[in-house]
Amino acid sequence: MNLLSKEDITENIIVIKINRSYRENMSAEELYDVTRGFWKRKIESVEPAEYALAVAHQVVKEVYKIHSWVKAEDEPIHRKTIPYNEKKDKGRIIFEGKVADEKIREKYIGKSVADFFQKGEASPTKVIMCQEQALS
Repeated sequence: MNLLSKEDITENIIVIKINRSYRENMSAEELYDVTRGFWKRKIESVEPAEYALAVAHQVVKEVYKIHSWVKAEDEPIHRKTIPYNEKKDKGRIIFEGKVADEKIREKYIGKSVADFFQKGEASPTKVIMCQEQALS
């Protein structure tokens, strides 16, 4: 398995770890829903990201082109496969997007992001800018 380095990144991305929610037999819609949110971040901190990498156990499973980020409570159509829980999800954010073009997917899917997170790092999300400045 190829290991991605930050030097390989030529797009602004957000790496999203979905270890607890990921199953090998997930539908495309389930994978999209667990990847897109709801995340405990400020919208301003993730807005530069153009693509979201769905990562399970350090391996990129899918890549999404991000169209926009919204507050969970403002999202009129919540995730189709995961119900909105106002008590848990209010104040969190979610992205709207679609599966990325094949060229971008080929670049990332199946690659390891093991070097992007330090051992014990709690946050499941990390924005990586192609200009090599990471926001955590």
